[in-house]
Amino acid sequence: MDERSAHGLRKSPFIQLTDAEIEFLKQEIEAIHADERVFRFNRGSRTSYVDDLDIIYVRANVFPDEASTHPRDLMSPRAVLAHEYYGHRTNKGTRLPEGSWKDEFRASYNAARYAPNLSIQDRMYLVLDAVERAKEAGVTIKFNRFMRSVLYGYDQT
Repeated sequence: MDERSAHGLRKSPFIQLTDAEIEFLKQEIEAIHADERVFRFNRGSRTSYVDDLDIIYVRANVFPDEASTHPRDLMSPRAVLAHEYYGHRTNKGTRLPEGSWKDEFRASYNAARYAPNLSIQDRMYLVLDAVERAKEAGVTIKFNRFMRSVLYGYDQT
């Protein structure tokens, strides 16, 4: 796998983003204090970070599938952009294989924890996505204080 991505059953990546959607996404990028120069719209096969090029391709699958119940499908565009920028890009060149559950877990967890200006719901879906990545790999995750505070609103120590 050459790219890292949020994946999920979201809007089709084959749909071209409109000028209005690109402007909206640029506002979302600004909201999370990401460097807009890293993002390329309507390029690549899907929304994903490309290590070798240090760019994030943004396709229509940045938008959610609101008919789904899976957290990965429900993440807002801002959460997906944070997953790519604060999750994958900040860990560029690390030893985890691209696309591995650990790489994807870390991307969603770090985005939930460190991306600015995410809603509570954005953080919740990112944490739930991280947990789902582990679960899909057959790994049980023990929730830490941050995860409990996001998911339950308090620390259950």
